[in-house]
Amino acid sequence: MTVALGLYQEANVPSIWRRLPRLPTFTETRSGFLLFRVCECRVPRDAPGFPAYTAGMVQPLFAGLASDADDSDESTRRNAARVALPVPVDELFDYSVPEALREHARPGCRVQVRFRDRHLTGIIVERGGGDEYRGRLRPVEAVIDPEPVLSTAMISILREAAHDVLCPIGVALATALPSGSAPRMVPGFAITRRGREALRVGALRGPHLRILEALSDHPQTGSSLRGRATPVGLADLERDGLVVRTAVERAASARERTVRMLAVSDGVDAERAASQDLSRAPRQAELLRRLARDGAAPAAAISEEFSSALVRALVARGLVAISDRPKPRDILGAPLPREPELLPTPEQAAALVPIAKAVRERASETFLLHGVTGSGKTEVYLRAVAEALAQDRQALVLVPEITLTHQILARLRGRFGDNLAVLHSGLSPGERLEQWQRLRGGATPIAVGARSALFAPLENLGVIVIDEEHDTAYKNDEGFRYRARDLAALRAREAGCPVILGSATPAVETRYAADRGDVTRLTLSYRVGDRPLPAVEVVDLARERDLAPRGRKLILSRKLRGAMQETLDLGGQTILFLNRRGFSTQILCFDCGFAERCVNCDIALVYHAAEQTLRCHYCDHQLDPPDTCRGCGAPDTALLGVGTQRLEEEVRSEFPTARIARMDRDNARKRGFVAGVLDDLGKGRLDVLIGTQMVAKGHDFPGVRLVGVIAADIGLHMPDFRAAERTFQLLTQVAGRAGRGVTPGRAILQTFVPKHYAVAPVSQHDYEGFYAEEVGYRRALGYPPFGRLVHVLISAEEEKAAADGVQALADAVARAGIPKAGACDLLGPSPSPLAKLRGRYRYQLLVKGSDAARVRAAAEFLCEAGARLPEGITAAVDANPTNML
Repeated sequence: MTVALGLYQEANVPSIWRRLPRLPTFTETRSGFLLFRVCECRVPRDAPGFPAYTAGMVQPLFAGLASDADDSDESTRRNAARVALPVPVDELFDYSVPEALREHARPGCRVQVRFRDRHLTGIIVERGGGDEYRGRLRPVEAVIDPEPVLSTAMISILREAAHDVLCPIGVALATALPSGSAPRMVPGFAITRRGREALRVGALRGPHLRILEALSDHPQTGSSLRGRATPVGLADLERDGLVVRTAVERAASARERTVRMLAVSDGVDAERAASQDLSRAPRQAELLRRLARDGAAPAAAISEEFSSALVRALVARGLVAISDRPKPRDILGAPLPREPELLPTPEQAAALVPIAKAVRERASETFLLHGVTGSGKTEVYLRAVAEALAQDRQALVLVPEITLTHQILARLRGRFGDNLAVLHSGLSPGERLEQWQRLRGGATPIAVGARSALFAPLENLGVIVIDEEHDTAYKNDEGFRYRARDLAALRAREAGCPVILGSATPAVETRYAADRGDVTRLTLSYRVGDRPLPAVEVVDLARERDLAPRGRKLILSRKLRGAMQETLDLGGQTILFLNRRGFSTQILCFDCGFAERCVNCDIALVYHAAEQTLRCHYCDHQLDPPDTCRGCGAPDTALLGVGTQRLEEEVRSEFPTARIARMDRDNARKRGFVAGVLDDLGKGRLDVLIGTQMVAKGHDFPGVRLVGVIAADIGLHMPDFRAAERTFQLLTQVAGRAGRGVTPGRAILQTFVPKHYAVAPVSQHDYEGFYAEEVGYRRALGYPPFGRLVHVLISAEEEKAAADGVQALADAVARAGIPKAGACDLLGPSPSPLAKLRGRYRYQLLVKGSDAARVRAAAEFLCEAGARLPEGITAAVDANPTNML
């Protein structure tokens, strides 16, 4: 027996269909003056579509629904789809596929489905399913994509990566697609047939009439009805059955730019039509002949010479067709001159031999290209890309930050032209979608971008390059917590291609993997052209402070001021690095010690001089600077610490004639700002560049002779076992920006701890010395790579709720008997270093141990237990943490 459902009222199909088993055979109810009729009826199994066998004005609710209904479990499984949804549940959900949609409902296609009381966009992972489901499956409501947007290979990769990092598969798959590229379903209202009848006969007046008139064309959301509808008015109409709640489709926010084109319709003999059919319409004939001669033309250009009425007449005759063609926005700008191919150095040539061999043999080998700053790692990347292209394969090049794409993009364009695509968050959603579509359609073989470019739809990869592989920006810290190195290895394994990890300061875990033989290490130990590494001097700020005049704030040491003046006199450029934003770090009262802090986050507010406000760098809470201390009322408050704006003010005071620019995340948000500043620096239009981390790595400017680090030890005391490693890497990278031209460079590091093992080796460019000492500490304490670490963050709006939640998790793990001394230790619970962030209190647990399987079991247990915490308490489990805050 096949059961179908008819309803006198327009209604939401899935919710009504779901209630079908609970309905009697025939029911009549009254709401206001509208009669509802709900019934069951028998329909022949071979009946096409959804015939209206019921009496009265029964509406077809879903085309193809009845023909899909079959009592056999085998049919249910055959016509089902397993769909991944972006919900915090790590499983696939089974839906039936209506006959009309089966041709296009393939793995990798996005679909719209109903999940509980919401409409969601999911991705088909498998066809078939429903094996354990003994009721009626909900139907897929729509297939969004005519062709799969994720290949089966990419789905397989993402399923494995999601499992590794304890991420729900639906969340991982959603992360891999361009944001805003799918339509959304949002709650709204639709007019019923009875509502249309009431509108036709004029049965309503006032606000109710205006609501129905607004809904007469198409369903709308409550927000779009604002001004014409009140909640009470909508409730009245809904109660009387004149409107019904429904889902309203919102167009995708990311849209490709198109251009409207006019062309001669297929099969039309233009000359014959012009001479015979258009003999009395010479202008129409003229346009038709032009389109036949010149081919399709933009409608905008045609409208400059021919009227729109004339065009409409040709379209109405079927002689001319209108179509929209993609016209991607130009994000590259004017073409760049091709750069000559350089002769590789002996070290570069030696490094390229195994890389080229791996490309040709389709070997998924990982190489660590360990080269000092200025040793020519980029040239190795370019030649590896050229080798992949020579094999008719594709290349993927990753950089850690958007600011670094400008330089690597210029090098790639200079070598390969503009036949490449760019993917990073600095583009608009529409621009990202256009670039993604170019790759998907095979229009370009090269993709370059930041971390998310790893999801580029490249199906024939020949090489993957990860520049500055040590950078923490390659770890995604929310949702799908993947690490670029690990995901790249999975893509390379599937594609059969090498991965190149490039760095002057490799991550300790990467270098240790090379020591174990898991990664092949290739070295570039000299700068190109035998240019010397910059001379690095360490200034002891404690001693410098003792020699400074009393009352003077120590920002630039005597050594750094003198070096800057000397560099300016010689026509060189200077980069000053400070890993802080803002004019000053905090406002502190000298009387009571009170410091202004964020009410939502447990961190000090930062004073920004341009806006004259105190701002939180996490939630953007803003506050006017106080006239008196908020703690004791004293008028004597002071700006303490140094930020980039305060440093800029100091430099302008000391060197009034110098051309100075500042580049940090505050001003880098302005589109084109970073590219403009870097262009000015490269062309010698700047004398001093002040910046944060974005100026510290990857840039190559021959005119930079001096690098000054204002506070070299600023990151050493962070509550993170990688603090020393990150400090050494950052100092080495920023020092390496100096002396890349023919003139030797120098770097000056200002610090209060000149003998610290993360600072002292920088002066000798001694990565090996630092690595040996750091590995010793890691081994003794059981930190990665000698042990596994899991970070669990619990947050809630109430502090007691967060504290109770984290304690409940700790107790549950202990009761399960998972911890074991040394093999799997539970550390905590304790407040997070950032104890309050964006209005939520935060507590944490750490799991650390040498037994990888036991630590993994603890992480999985904590994921499951965290999902069962009371509403309002969230638990985030990071199975491979990079950020410990």
